[in-house]
Amino acid sequence: MNETPYLTIREEIEKAEFVLVGIGEEFQADFKLHTEEELLRAYASLERLISGKPYFVVTQEQNIQEQWDAYLNWLTATLNHRLCMLELGVGFSSPQVIRFPFERTAAFHLKSCLIRVNESFWQMPDSIGDRGISIGENAVSMLKTAL
Repeated sequence: MNETPYLTIREEIEKAEFVLVGIGEEFQADFKLHTEEELLRAYASLERLISGKPYFVVTQEQNIQEQWDAYLNWLTATLNHRLCMLELGVGFSSPQVIRFPFERTAAFHLKSCLIRVNESFWQMPDSIGDRGISIGENAVSMLKTAL
């Protein structure tokens, strides 16, 4: 493991052929945990991390059928390829949108790695085994300082 969580994430993304990003509650402006400037810095850092890789971003409450179908089609294309799933600040406000689907995907997609960054809910289920990385930090705080 590297010195910082950001370097660990960067290494895993570099090894991946596809990147799936889930953005959760820690990024919501109405949580008032971070200023707009801090959120923009975190998004800029995320953009640098995934630049040059085929990626798909899922956000909270985005379970519109058309988006869900696009997500599933994209995910199907990752089968038999190295997939890095980066779950940022996702808790339990609506776990059926990101948290649980990412866990299921990681359990069955044997060429995947799930990186969960969350200040309060970083724990990883046993079904993922050594393909899971838990980082107990606020996702926005970690990313905004990486620039």
